[in-house]
Amino acid sequence: MASELRVNTLKDASGNNSIGMSYVAEGSAKAWVNYNGSGTLAVRDSFNTSSVTDVNTGLYKQDYTNSMNNNDYHVSMMLIMDYGVNSFGGAGGVDSNDGDDGILTGSVTMSYLRADTGITVDAELGGASILGDLA
Repeated sequence: MASELRVNTLKDASGNNSIGMSYVAEGSAKAWVNYNGSGTLAVRDSFNTSSVTDVNTGLYKQDYTNSMNNNDYHVSMMLIMDYGVNSFGGAGGVDSNDGDDGILTGSVTMSYLRADTGITVDAELGGASILGDLA
């Protein structure tokens, strides 16, 4: 038999530092992923992510196990590249070259660029955190 706990507010063990449940439910990541996209794609760890596909150089698609309610959610991305002594910064964004806005209820397609050249690059350490409402 499943149990259910209903509360309005959470507090720490000493009864201080309260937070409303709406902040917990609305402010938590609904999906996230950490992967090595250089060479053979390898997902290091994830939550609510059914798969990550290496679409092309610097282009990755993250599929969700449980879909989002709509495509009005937030995507935060990370990218770490190591070019030895010639390290350069990178930038990432949601890819919209496939005719949609890149943010779908069941997936997001992400693109990573080298900041100095604007050329797409594979992420040695890539990932995303998804904030929004689950379906």
